[in-house]
Amino acid sequence: MGIWSLLTKKIERSPSREGPWPDDLEIARFGQDVFSLAEAKQGICIFGENGSGKTSGSGRLFARKFLEKGFGGLVLCFKSGKDERDDDAKLWLRYLREMGRESDARIFSATGDLRFNFLEYEARVSGPDFVDNLVTLLMDVASIGSRRGESGVSDATYWASAKEKMLRNAITLLMLAKHPIKLRDIYRLIIDSPTSLAQSQDADWRRESFVFEMLSRASNRSGGHPEYDLIKDFWLRERAQLPDKTKATIEADITGMCDPLTRGKIGELLCTTTNISPDDIFDGKVVIIDLPVAKYRKVGQHAALIWAQIFQRAVDRRQYAAPDTRPVFLWEDEAHWFTIDQDAMFQTTARSKGICVVRLTQNLPNFLDAYGPNGRHKVETLLGNHVFKIWHRNGDPTTNEWASKVIGKQFKMKHSLSIGGTEKGKMSASVSEEYQDSCPPHEFVGLANGGAANDCVVEGIIFQSGRLWQDNRRWTVMKFRQ
Repeated sequence: MGIWSLLTKKIERSPSREGPWPDDLEIARFGQDVFSLAEAKQGICIFGENGSGKTSGSGRLFARKFLEKGFGGLVLCFKSGKDERDDDAKLWLRYLREMGRESDARIFSATGDLRFNFLEYEARVSGPDFVDNLVTLLMDVASIGSRRGESGVSDATYWASAKEKMLRNAITLLMLAKHPIKLRDIYRLIIDSPTSLAQSQDADWRRESFVFEMLSRASNRSGGHPEYDLIKDFWLRERAQLPDKTKATIEADITGMCDPLTRGKIGELLCTTTNISPDDIFDGKVVIIDLPVAKYRKVGQHAALIWAQIFQRAVDRRQYAAPDTRPVFLWEDEAHWFTIDQDAMFQTTARSKGICVVRLTQNLPNFLDAYGPNGRHKVETLLGNHVFKIWHRNGDPTTNEWASKVIGKQFKMKHSLSIGGTEKGKMSASVSEEYQDSCPPHEFVGLANGGAANDCVVEGIIFQSGRLWQDNRRWTVMKFRQ
């Protein structure tokens, strides 16, 4: 099958829709080269400027293939619009409809009836160590708003440690009080804590305080738990005596996340009951988080991050064994809005957990900006853990130079011709080897970007670490039908 196979091969319903799913299951074919499930589980990263065709070209190919094979998945949405071209949820509903899987769609939206109390779910499934799991989860999500403004490693470490301590004491107090663990109650503990040592001893404050109510319940219900005295001292003494500015700084990220997520319809979606969870994805459902960032801004971003992190934890816990366990996927278009520090570590074990992570973005500076001034090494780690990369048309020199560097250099023959010397008109030629870019940056500028002008064909440069393509190069240009 030649280079046009991606344009002409008919997508048929696969007998693997309900398994088995062996590692050598064909996901796509690039010319004569088969791209297998085992390779898809190593991570896929797709780059391309606005209008390059990354979503409608290579993105469309992988999305349809995952659905064809019966994968379950989580889709995070950024775009919101009137039709499929500029609305992620509508686009995925079309994919599901085209692949005969419309009944597998689960739309988590502000207008729907699906609910996910993520703290309750994580507390139930994580076991006795869930407190630290929840602390890490909330810290990861809260950190998304502060990465751009990191002031230094030592300062960041101090504030992170202080915020972790506050969350740990809040969650443990609710646990000892046998009170449901909900985001809005963590928020209540933080904003209701005493502002001074004198207030913590005040009878009126104690009578009205949610903190003191939980402490009283914990005293009666915890059975002399060894941590009770530590928890009590934290809320009534240690936190109360902190300087006001220090207290405000510690709680800013957490309350900034909690407040909008506990109010109105969003609070109802994430802080009440549960009738949808990552378990549904393992059963073959495709959960679409239709709270697009372009519409809901930080609330949509936090909701998507909560789902992504809970999903990753669920993937880590499940017992995966090919070919019998259903593979799943995590799909992030405009991925720089949804990635956090934890993702790089998760990606290192994704292959053994049966998850295919696909991240799409315009350029490298998007990631660098999202991770802040001290985040370049985090970006390089994250992207380095995605073994398969596709670059569509791009005019960003930083991205193109980085892509060329990733692909690497090779020896190329350099020919030279000179005229002159001791004899007039004499010509001499020479050939030498030079170590040059295998794929120079200019190769990424002129790729076809689909549309009527290109007969709806999108070009992309594909690269996979350790692989030579049919032309015996480390990279090759492939064509994708929109």
